[in-house]
Amino acid sequence: MRLLIAVLALLLAAPAMAAPAFAAEVNTGHLKIELVAQDATVAPGATAYVALRQDIDAGWHTYWRNPGDSGEPPKLTWTLPAGWKAGEFVWATPKTLPFGPLTNYGYSGEVILPVPIEVPANAKPGPVTLEAAVDVLVCEKICIPESGKVSVTLTVADGAPMPDAKWGAAVADALAAAPKPAGLTAAFQNGKALTLTVAGGPLKGADMTGAWFFPFQGVWIDHAQAQTAERGSDGLTLTLTPGYAFEAGKPPAVMDGVLVVGGKAYEISATPGAPPAGVSGLGPVAVAKGEAAPAGVAPKTGLLIAALTAFLGGLILNLMPCVFPVLSMKAASLAGHAHDARATRLQGLAYGAGVVATFLILAGVLIALQLAGQQVGWGFQLQSPPVVGVLGLLMLAVALNMSGVFEIGASVQGVGSGLAAKGGLGGAFFTGVLAVVVASPCTAPFMASALGFTLGQPPVIVLAVFLALSLGFAAPFVALAFAPALLRLLPRPGAWMDTLRKVLAFPMYGAAAWLLWVLSQQTDAPGLALALMGLLLGAFALWIWGLGPKLWRQGLALLLLVGAVALVLQPGSAAQTPAGETASAADLPSEAWSPERVAALRAEGRVVFVNFTAAWCVSCQVNDKVALSTDEVAKALTAANGVYLKADWTNRNPQIAAALAEHGRAGVPLYLVYGPGSETPQILPQLLTPGMVAEALAKAAKQP
Repeated sequence: MRLLIAVLALLLAAPAMAAPAFAAEVNTGHLKIELVAQDATVAPGATAYVALRQDIDAGWHTYWRNPGDSGEPPKLTWTLPAGWKAGEFVWATPKTLPFGPLTNYGYSGEVILPVPIEVPANAKPGPVTLEAAVDVLVCEKICIPESGKVSVTLTVADGAPMPDAKWGAAVADALAAAPKPAGLTAAFQNGKALTLTVAGGPLKGADMTGAWFFPFQGVWIDHAQAQTAERGSDGLTLTLTPGYAFEAGKPPAVMDGVLVVGGKAYEISATPGAPPAGVSGLGPVAVAKGEAAPAGVAPKTGLLIAALTAFLGGLILNLMPCVFPVLSMKAASLAGHAHDARATRLQGLAYGAGVVATFLILAGVLIALQLAGQQVGWGFQLQSPPVVGVLGLLMLAVALNMSGVFEIGASVQGVGSGLAAKGGLGGAFFTGVLAVVVASPCTAPFMASALGFTLGQPPVIVLAVFLALSLGFAAPFVALAFAPALLRLLPRPGAWMDTLRKVLAFPMYGAAAWLLWVLSQQTDAPGLALALMGLLLGAFALWIWGLGPKLWRQGLALLLLVGAVALVLQPGSAAQTPAGETASAADLPSEAWSPERVAALRAEGRVVFVNFTAAWCVSCQVNDKVALSTDEVAKALTAANGVYLKADWTNRNPQIAAALAEHGRAGVPLYLVYGPGSETPQILPQLLTPGMVAEALAKAAKQP
């Protein structure tokens, strides 16, 4: 009887032990992701393999461990039972993914990336669920960070593992096909060109068609440049274009990666030194069609052009209305030192240093937010109501100081006011900081293409473009500081300086009022009321400070200032409004933008005019008033049977950020006109006239 019971128990358990590992698929919109297992059962103390399976939509792609010129590899954050450990991805062989002047590395279609899982020796028999949070960047012309929670359930059981009925063979094939070391000898040299030589093992007499080297690190080679190969009897030599590491004089001790030849892939580790014998002399190797880097503008050339346009954009940014208030501060400072050449030059250099430092800090924060998966762009800091509130309070404080409500002498130089006092290098530096912060709502001509170039670029490229932008922005005032002949035309310092400073306080009051209006577009009525109370309390605190240097007055003023800052930090974003409902007060009838609405209108044969805008974008508001709120544009829109859509980026909106990136822009404004029969929209200039918009609408209406 006992034997019969045991046999029955074994028969009942067998189906469960042979059941496939359970996994749930997650559809993120542009790809499907799931965890799948090689084996349905795993033994205690063994190493099992589960894999991240990606089913990527046609035309889209994800990235390899080294994404190339842009992109991010997928990431798994595991939640495992006690004692279980997950290793790193076993990466499949990537493909080159040309995109304009860039070349990236990644995958399309279906890709399976196995991960080794260590099963603890004391694992108890029975089902075990392995969970992970997955983050994947999926791209077509635009890139969208996708995420989800995936899991797979395995069964712990003694004995040989039982393959998963559905995915076991696929995971096993992925493991077998993954690049592996094959006893190859590799070396690299950087002379007139960077050469990589590989010899031995399976390369002897092998088919060298389509030879390509995929480095594990992105800074070693220029990914977008062609890789030419020369075959030898025992291997081949690849001629590569050195990347940033070599240009910076920091070559790697080991240059490792994946070598693909003749449809097979091998892991190699190359060390500096002379090439091994038998790797050259038998002629060039053909590169497989579709796998080579694209022809076109080389990244170095693209970076040079982007840097030059960024510099020009920085120069023109000085003429944008949002910068006028802070430039008035700098003008007062230079006027006060016009007849002291040394002091003037130091002021100019300090101002330039403040500009450059702030641009680079903004670039660093922008990079960090984008790497964290945030869809942000130029002017991102003004999408935060607390930041706008604090800036409004700061502008009010500077204006009150320039009006003479309070004086702090040299110490105020550290917060951007008291600009006429001698030796105010701290004030000049902070004036540069403030100029950059308030300049960010404006996008000058040439800036859009330069900032658009940085989308998806490595951090070093982004920093280089922002550096060029900062130098262009700082150049006029720094040059003026080194032009004593011009400065000596000003009268010598006297009573007129105090009058000038008080007159120039009013642009600062205007800046504070403008920031308050921006805040009114971002928050609700209670939030705006808190900000107004904060500004009033701050002004009262500064007036108390200005009454005299009594310790109790200064203590009370500081306490009130803390309360003022706390109040302006309170307003948060109001409930998210549809893209386009609050961007401006332009009279042209509009609808909220969405990709679906654009597609629907175009399917109806309508002309579509899209305005990507924001309340904090001064250029946008000027265009709305000067060009878009005119009878000429309204009549042209009606004649073209057009529809006007607004995409409001006042508060953060990842969908709008993705659309901007699709058109190579990192910020607003952006104006698009779609014709009924055209796949590509007209992109209008950033500074509009009524005639320019009317002409674009008429042209779109004539398209077949």
